[in-house]
Amino acid sequence: MSRIAVVIGLILGFAGSAPADEAPQDALRIDVAVGETAERDVGFAMGLHCDDLSIIRVELRAGTPESNTFVVTGLQEGTTLCRVGTALGRPSFVFEIHVAASRRR
Repeated sequence: MSRIAVVIGLILGFAGSAPADEAPQDALRIDVAVGETAERDVGFAMGLHCDDLSIIRVELRAGTPESNTFVVTGLQEGTTLCRVGTALGRPSFVFEIHVAASRRR
């Protein structure tokens, strides 16, 4: 009986998993160059988690009394995922962030 439970647990565990480098279909894309900053309104979302903070600097600011602002600054080229909104009962967004080489002037 315990073997069956283990097998079922493994099957359920792998069923919802995806490779780490794949973004969810509903991820919102942000393109930013090294040294540049992008902002997105995220409503009442609170809390954030990013996969790779070596390529970006992130901040969640109070934008207006009605919403917060997700701020991303590119540090080095690469791609990462961030979830903005980790608090239960609050909005949640997944962003796929692409950092490109800095734009020459």
